[in-house]
Amino acid sequence: MAEDKDELPKLKDCIHVILYGTKLNKEKLEGKYFHLTETPEFMKKLGLTGVFFSIKYGVISRHLGKDVDHSLSEENWNEMCFAIKKPFAIAKYKEGFRLFTTVKTRGKYVAVGVNVKSVGKGIEVNSICTAFGYNQKDERVDEIIYKAKNSTPEQTALLDGLNSLSLPSVQGSPSLNIT
Repeated sequence: MAEDKDELPKLKDCIHVILYGTKLNKEKLEGKYFHLTETPEFMKKLGLTGVFFSIKYGVISRHLGKDVDHSLSEENWNEMCFAIKKPFAIAKYKEGFRLFTTVKTRGKYVAVGVNVKSVGKGIEVNSICTAFGYNQKDERVDEIIYKAKNSTPEQTALLDGLNSLSLPSVQGSPSLNIT
């Protein structure tokens, strides 16, 4: 992965080609990393070290050609660049973290789990799962370390299925000034 975000092409500038481009144009992007967004300060305080989020072509290409319930549109990928900064929850996951956020697809909000790990100066997205695509009783979620104050009942229900005993007793964290 590139150590400097300025070396990476922005996902918003390339996603159309990744999703709809010719085979030749897609081949030019294979193996590349793309800049998603900057890491919010509150995430750094929670232990997500890195200045920015990036995603590799292969992570995106795994979603190409999936059935309607699992595919992400160009608009969804662009929305992800903003949604990743405002998760409704963050959990420790394996050697990294899982961010839980939502995107609107076909008129409905869909929960998305974004698995990330710190790499150099950045945080690499190494998988994205729609609510339909991950097991809510995933044993690998160690601990939910953040829950947004404005979580909806639906979002809370998704988290309860993961590990109800690990939810923080107080939503958000006053010491981090999270709203």
